[in-house]
Amino acid sequence: MRYLTAFCLSAVVSLASVSVVRAQGDSDPGLSMIGAMRTGAAIVVSDENFEHQRPQFSLSHTFARGEKDVKYDNSALDIRVPLEDLGYFDVRVPITVATGQLAHKWGLGDINFAYTHVLKADPMDWTVQATAGIQIGMTTANFSDGSTRPLPMSYQSGLGSTDAMAGVNVTWKEYISLAAGYQQAIFRYNENDYYRSSYVNDPIYSNSDYTISRKLYRFGDIMVRAEGHYVTNRAGITMGALGFYHVKDDLYQDRMGLWNKIQGSEGATLNLVGNVFYRFARHGSCKLDVTFAMPVIKRDVRPDGLERQFMITPRFTYYFNQRNLLF
Repeated sequence: MRYLTAFCLSAVVSLASVSVVRAQGDSDPGLSMIGAMRTGAAIVVSDENFEHQRPQFSLSHTFARGEKDVKYDNSALDIRVPLEDLGYFDVRVPITVATGQLAHKWGLGDINFAYTHVLKADPMDWTVQATAGIQIGMTTANFSDGSTRPLPMSYQSGLGSTDAMAGVNVTWKEYISLAAGYQQAIFRYNENDYYRSSYVNDPIYSNSDYTISRKLYRFGDIMVRAEGHYVTNRAGITMGALGFYHVKDDLYQDRMGLWNKIQGSEGATLNLVGNVFYRFARHGSCKLDVTFAMPVIKRDVRPDGLERQFMITPRFTYYFNQRNLLF
């Protein structure tokens, strides 16, 4: 056990410090990062107790690269509050920083609120959870550069909409987990004005690699996650696949006020994902984990700015009232 603990801790530290790890969280509108859709939704933290039964907060930082090599440094605060044995509430507050050839921008990201109801909880058999939530867009997605020119969606801190989310997770013991969910924009107020044209001759700004996203009208996303776990009392590893299907081609509005299809924005994305964690401190009340992924399939066009060439996320979690962790 001592050697396994040392190995997992070394893996976490290595992954957190090596920025060349190729990974991708492509096309994720936020659905896979909260409630029952999150990785390890039914991990046990102590004898016969799940992680979600402990009040907790997490601080995470995501390193990523997106459209036209835009670099992201995104931080997030996650708070989880259990409701006795019925379920738990999640709140996620992100801060997004985007740096690229056109600008350096930061802002408050879209905030998630969700409630997860635990329908069945048995660490020795089946655990079933269902999540319903809302993602509130905090901006109209219309940041501009220093010359007051509208920026593409890849530089925006939010999607410019309020979305509804729902999903389920079924886990067998601590070994296999399947999750599925759906996210749909219900209030759209995207005022992005990027039209790939500049009033001066600027081939960088007018580059065809940026997708026209003027007044972007987003459709829904289906999410499917399948993962296997190997978990001990102190450490664990998760490996699996995370897929998204964007159900319809999105729309943009031209300068005549007409809506146009963004061809190729409908389609599937498949990511191979993994997570390693290590618990420490008294009763294992602290946890360090790293989530990473590798791209397998990408949809042709991502006008919502959610393209990610790679992504790696170290995260620290503290559990309140933690007791009886077995060693």
